Amino acid sequence: MSDKLKFSVMYLAIATMVLLVVVTVIYSLWYPFPLLLATGTQKLLQTIALVNIGLAVGLALMIFRKTKADFIKDMVISALVQLIFLMISIYGVYQIRPVWIAYNVDRFELILHTDLVNTKINDADNRFKKPSYLSPQYVGVELSADNEERNSNMFDEVLHGISIAQRPERYVPIQQVSKKVIDRSKDLSLLNKYNNESDVKFILDKHPQADRFLPLQAKVVDMTVLINSRNKGEVISIVDLRPW
Repeated sequence: MSDKLKFSVMYLAIATMVLLVVVTVIYSLWYPFPLLLATGTQKLLQTIALVNIGLAVGLALMIFRKTKADFIKDMVISALVQLIFLMISIYGVYQIRPVWIAYNVDRFELILHTDLVNTKINDADNRFKKPSYLSPQYVGVELSADNEERNSNMFDEVLHGISIAQRPERYVPIQQVSKKVIDRSKDLSLLNKYNNESDVKFILDKHPQADRFLPLQAKVVDMTVLINSRNKGEVISIVDLRPW
């Protein structure tokens, strides 16, 4: 194996390791399974990974000069180019991350950072003014007690597609809507209508404490939220099953 090829393989291995660390962090913190699939972000991550690997190979082949005096300088510059690309990519993924899982009427809605309507953010409870920098949090949604504002929210939803679940000023602690969660939840047997029965059984066997479910409405693929109705509507897990 030539020195140039050895260097390229080493450079690619380092770039791949860094990429794997970044993807693991994104996957475990911002998009816990199966939210990556629900938001469709896995395609973006695949593109970022392919471009990053291609960039690593191209730069490694381009900068290697065994006798070049400023080889180290070229290597540092190439590493910075890759780092800048990776940081921009991470920032883009961060900006579109899911931030709230909001219970609204008869379902949960997955709210992305870019979905938030912050026109009345000052009216929101302090707990909901700023979303978590890490995993999305569960909240409840309640209609305004003011008739005019309630009608305005309904108008925006019907004509502009802006769900009340996108408005932080309407958020309440999830415990406050636990009775609604339980009352609106559905029997687990209904999941067999929309999924392979063996898949349903496999997933439910992993979550024996779950006894009811609610849909999770997402951007790309709707998921299922398993709950324990015997324990104040406690959310057990979001699973990769179709809810309708």
